[in-house]
Amino acid sequence: MGRRHHSIIAKLNRNTKERQSLFKVQLKQLIELGSITTTITKAKIIKRLFDRLAAKASDGTLTSRRLVAAQLSSPKSANRLVDLIIPVMGGRRSGFTTIQKTGVRRGDSTTTASISLIVPLPETPKKEINKK
Repeated sequence: MGRRHHSIIAKLNRNTKERQSLFKVQLKQLIELGSITTTITKAKIIKRLFDRLAAKASDGTLTSRRLVAAQLSSPKSANRLVDLIIPVMGGRRSGFTTIQKTGVRRGDSTTTASISLIVPLPETPKKEINKK
């Protein structure tokens, strides 16, 4: 087996499982919160992964919902993406997120960035509890 030259995803000093887990957690947080702060390298990767995920979810079919849920390992996050976030985006095919540099991290002088959704998140519908 040869090496894949010009590999797209940076290694980030982690093995494959740790890297996949990191991206999965950050994608879930982006879907839940609408914005996260991380390093620029991770933000660029998360942007690419979220755009692919949102493009899959834009169909709104059961198959696309299951594919997104399998990739996130969270049906709750997949449903939130398909039901709340994608309809608000207004038919976009890409460019769902934006990256803004926020400064330098104090501990290791790494440049940090905030990645957020283009459109602000809609309020989550809350279930009313009938009290007797």
